[in-house]
Amino acid sequence: MSIRIKPEQAELGMYVDGFPGSWLSHPFWRAHFVIKSDDDLLRIRGGGTDIFIDPEKGAPVALQKEVQPDRPIVEPKKVSALQARLAAPSARGQSKRLPKRAIAPPAFGKADEFRAAALAERSTRVVKDIFDNCRLGRSIPTAQILAIVRDIAETLEQNSTAFASVTRLKAKDDYTYTHSVAVCALMISLARELGLSAESVRDLGAAGLLHDVGKLQIDETILRKPGDLIAEERSLIAKHPEIGHAMLLAETGVPTAALDVCLHHHERLDGSGYPFGLREDSITQAARMAAICDVYDAMTSHRPYRKGMSPVEALTQMAAMHGHFDRDLLFRFMRSVGVFPAGKLIRLRSNRLGVIMPAAQQGCRPVARAFYDTVETCLIDYEDAVLSDRLNDDQAVCAEDPAVWFADDWARMSARIISGNRHTS
Repeated sequence: MSIRIKPEQAELGMYVDGFPGSWLSHPFWRAHFVIKSDDDLLRIRGGGTDIFIDPEKGAPVALQKEVQPDRPIVEPKKVSALQARLAAPSARGQSKRLPKRAIAPPAFGKADEFRAAALAERSTRVVKDIFDNCRLGRSIPTAQILAIVRDIAETLEQNSTAFASVTRLKAKDDYTYTHSVAVCALMISLARELGLSAESVRDLGAAGLLHDVGKLQIDETILRKPGDLIAEERSLIAKHPEIGHAMLLAETGVPTAALDVCLHHHERLDGSGYPFGLREDSITQAARMAAICDVYDAMTSHRPYRKGMSPVEALTQMAAMHGHFDRDLLFRFMRSVGVFPAGKLIRLRSNRLGVIMPAAQQGCRPVARAFYDTVETCLIDYEDAVLSDRLNDDQAVCAEDPAVWFADDWARMSARIISGNRHTS
């Protein structure tokens, strides 16, 4: 039976059976786990939220307390028209001092990079062997696929951004295989960001690994062609979702999500995708996730005939592709990879609004410049906040629509904030 305890009562060896409130109330992607490290213990004790533990599965609590009902989550007050407040100086936020630019730490260290590179190389090698055997008409070893997914999932628990970084550097002859490994990792990270079950995370990782399996039946000279494809070649490549789906249907033990993603990862919400031109609710969450992960990795990957975009450039372009991607999932994807377009308005965990600052250099954690208090509904002194799931950092909770909050032209207003200029009417 689960009991509710205070965060300061947490101890190593306890089995965490959940957290009260929403997924935003705690800094973990999992809700059920054993507290094994001092780092996990520190994050729980400093997280500011109670936890549920199961004494039968882990260490008991010294002084057990009765289970209390969940406390209601109080939503911050949100207003829809702030013209008067913007036209006059704020009572809290009009000092003349310029904000001190936060120095964002690297998103990962050398050790993470080496570990990720070794796994990417090993996984790509195994996937290449599996796919080459598929070309020869052999079956897809589902157990081996799931073993790769498990290895990638375990490494991503340490640092997901490191793995995404090393997989962008794809060798000329290994693109198809490394792309599959990269999309697998991105799907796992996004699934965890969404708080999905361990089984769903595993199945979606397998879906990412197998999403392009249909391309194994297409001439490699067409897939590697550096120039524009002729109409006949484009038509042939557009058949790879259906080809792959038929291949997976012939196998046993393939997760349902993998079948769905293989067939539908090129569908778009506005109906402009293929092979069926599905729209909106006709496209599953799994296929929407795969569409984002697939395009992001393709846009950021270096190819023999073009240099890949930076992650910020890719996500900026994707955010501008109206009708292509699920907007909420795209923001959650940004959270999962730790990359946001500069100038984007977000709500912070601290109940402030912030503007994403341009990155000083690649590979660092994102920084948001907080400028507005959503509880007091007033402008405040600028303060830069590093975004991550660490206790001493802030966190991006959701994207906000500038038109709901501000009468000013947002492009001009965000430029003023980024430059450090004071709020003016």
